[in-house]
Amino acid sequence: MHTTMSTSPQPAQKGRLPLLRWLRQCRMTVVFSAALAIFLLTQSEWFRARETVQRWEGQAHDIRFRLRGARPINSEIVIVGIKSSSLDQHGYASHIEDSDALRLMAENTWPWPRTVFARAIEKLFSAGARVVAVDVVFASERDDDGELAAVLKKYPGRIVLASIVQVSQSDAAGGTLQNKFAFFRPNTQFAAALGEENIGFAKYTKDADDVMRRFSYRTSVMRESGYEDDSMDLITFAPLSVARFTGKQVPANGGGIINYSGPLGSYPSVPIENLFIKSSWATDPRTRNGEAFRDKLVFIGPIAEVIHDVHGTPFLGEMPGVEVHAQLASSLLEGKTLHEASIGVARGVAFLCALASALAVLFIPNALAQVAAVLGIGALFAVGTQFAFTRGGVLVPAVSAIFGLTVTGALGVVYQFFLEQWEKAHTRKVLNRFVSKRIAAVVLKNAEEFEHARRGEKRPVAVFFSDIRSFTTWSENAAPENLVGQLNEYFERAVTHIEEREGNVQKFIGDAILATWGDTHSFGYPLDVERAVATAIAMRATLRELNAGWDKREDRIVISIGMGISHGDVVVGEAGHPERRDWTVLGDGVNFAARLESATKQFHTDCLVGESVEVLTRDRFVYRHADFVRVKGKNKPVNIFIPLSDATTPPPEWLADYHKARALYVERKFTEAAALFRAVNSRIGGDDYLCETYAARCDRYAQEPPSADWDGSYTLTEK
Repeated sequence: MHTTMSTSPQPAQKGRLPLLRWLRQCRMTVVFSAALAIFLLTQSEWFRARETVQRWEGQAHDIRFRLRGARPINSEIVIVGIKSSSLDQHGYASHIEDSDALRLMAENTWPWPRTVFARAIEKLFSAGARVVAVDVVFASERDDDGELAAVLKKYPGRIVLASIVQVSQSDAAGGTLQNKFAFFRPNTQFAAALGEENIGFAKYTKDADDVMRRFSYRTSVMRESGYEDDSMDLITFAPLSVARFTGKQVPANGGGIINYSGPLGSYPSVPIENLFIKSSWATDPRTRNGEAFRDKLVFIGPIAEVIHDVHGTPFLGEMPGVEVHAQLASSLLEGKTLHEASIGVARGVAFLCALASALAVLFIPNALAQVAAVLGIGALFAVGTQFAFTRGGVLVPAVSAIFGLTVTGALGVVYQFFLEQWEKAHTRKVLNRFVSKRIAAVVLKNAEEFEHARRGEKRPVAVFFSDIRSFTTWSENAAPENLVGQLNEYFERAVTHIEEREGNVQKFIGDAILATWGDTHSFGYPLDVERAVATAIAMRATLRELNAGWDKREDRIVISIGMGISHGDVVVGEAGHPERRDWTVLGDGVNFAARLESATKQFHTDCLVGESVEVLTRDRFVYRHADFVRVKGKNKPVNIFIPLSDATTPPPEWLADYHKARALYVERKFTEAAALFRAVNSRIGGDDYLCETYAARCDRYAQEPPSADWDGSYTLTEK
């Protein structure tokens, strides 16, 4: 090792780049401004009018229903359904002779004669039903209308019939298809018998995703036909049915959200044919000889899929219109209709979500923790709004709040991430000029751990030390530019090998290199040591390549190096003057590596490793046992080894006999050992230093045997 040559570092920059500094200083302003802008966007008419937003809001609405699940149905409501079995006479063929209604159903395809409905209504009222609402539009005039008209007139104020607006497409002038609206209502005979006040409009406006979620108490033909209209000349079907059932008035305006009790089939329906089959009427638990209809609000309507009166609902699957009416009537009777939160509440919740998200990304330092906090706020919002929905019947808009929460959080996290990356890139440029890339990476990745390590910490580390032979003579005779140029060529290749194997160049000490594995980040003891030894073998090959080129140049000389590798506990930390500190390693492991590097001169080799290195990597490399030595600074002798190659290269054919000769040497069989060492030397080429040295020792010990406590060790005479 030679005199330290170092350069003074350039003064550290006093601040970040102006824009970088401004972005950091204004971080809070930027994040809060973004949160406010996002909040204002979500409250704009433009945002709420987006079809995508409306669809998302509808899906959030539906999720709340599914999380809540089904609730008990209202026992005051019964559905009589026109089912697939009702349209197939085979199911009731054996009973046709007992009922004219069944005969009419069997003899006619859908739609049936009105007499069937007259008989059904009469049957229900005879069983004690209070109100019957028929979700079938009797718009056309027929010859058999008289019986149904008579029944309608017989029970004034207790029967509700349906009207609808249907949309069809017609070929208008120019061949363009246009929507054509047609209003269908009970014919004049039925309207006169029933009374206009007992005709209910049986359609509710669907949302953008074709799901029926909302209802209104009143509407108008013009509005349902797609025109702006303020009149309220139509009362909707289910509210009108409930009004007739309770004797109350239908509100003059307004509406709400249908509070579905559950999915399709929540209300078991009675097949209409069971009203006319005597055995079913008497024994079916759904009819109970008419008791099931006493004092009930009965809805009659189609359920069979072939009639196509089905609608999307918040629960999965479609639901027949008559069951939608029943579910709405249930919530009206119980006073459990849903309503949207007031504008003030909705805006307040959305603002708090955006604000909470901004605070999370501003005051939580870790990006993953920020994301977790934003998700946690979202979970609190979900739980709170689900509670308001389930317990209070209040539907808090979700999209504006979740959008503000997630977008504010995402922008905040991304903003801080890119700001930190920008800062790290700027800082790395400074750090890399004074410390290794690995130290810089540790500083940037985990500042807290680095601060702890700076104060000093003991870690198992692989230490690599290399030095150029005869550097002093070279530096005295070489031209300065040639010396520096050749040194830089050597250092560039050497450092590349170290960094390619995840090593940390601790420092350059003149012509020497100190590198470590495991001081800033460990890959595990064997792998740290393996990479250190692999670096030495690679440097050996690279130096041969460099020397081959330098030998042909007048401004370069052929050089040789020594390398020492040890592994053990060392102290890792920051040391130096308060104004100029270095990240360094201290301790016996470092000193031993330096001793091994120096010992390479005595053993006429380019690399020596300690015993712990050989033990950890003997399966990965081929080693030659150099000696059992006492080095300065150690009380006990240690085995040292020369790495020959990695394990993919077969060991030299003489290596086994060499190690056999060493075993004879340790066993004090000096004559046999000397003969075998000389034989191995001859096979190597006749000038192997270790074989010659051991043969000479054996000759001397054969003449003058060592003391009884001799352990085969040899004391190095140089530091």
